[in-house]
Amino acid sequence: MTDSSTEFTAPIRIEVFVHAHTSAAVVEPLTDLVARARRLEDAIGAAVHIETWTAVRPALEELSDSGPSITGTVEAFQSWADQEGYDLEPAFDWRETPSVIGHRAAEVRVPTACVAVYADGDLQCVAPCTDGDRSYTVMDCLARLEEGVIEPEPFDTRERNDGSRGASDSDESTENAERYAHSEELE
Repeated sequence: MTDSSTEFTAPIRIEVFVHAHTSAAVVEPLTDLVARARRLEDAIGAAVHIETWTAVRPALEELSDSGPSITGTVEAFQSWADQEGYDLEPAFDWRETPSVIGHRAAEVRVPTACVAVYADGDLQCVAPCTDGDRSYTVMDCLARLEEGVIEPEPFDTRERNDGSRGASDSDESTENAERYAHSEELE
């Protein structure tokens, strides 16, 4: 981890989203993920905000007096991905779901954990995402922030396996929990 003297040229805000409906097996790894993000407040002077979210049907969300918050967030993330050449799938998923009365409704499915990084108010990074060849995980994003870098850059899997990146057991268990929880939700 970088020391607390790491300074970014613009104010950094980190938003961490955790799925509100996950299995009990995922609670501890998500707690560890949130703690790691919170350490960035002191390490790099970032403002960290934690929020829970869940899959949503945009048509129902629009009925709310507060308006479409999750849908709007996911749309902003998708706009960033489109502009920067990243893909949010399969972590984020738009689906048509049937109802008991025969109508179909769009549903936005969100990952178990997500990190969005803003510099000077502008969205700079969303994880998880892919660049077509490699995946960029939430843990990759936090590790890059600890190194003082905002931009997405997936770590090479070979680097993790030979230990040169020093991925901890906690990092690995959190990533495994992310994968498990997301696949469980999609079933």
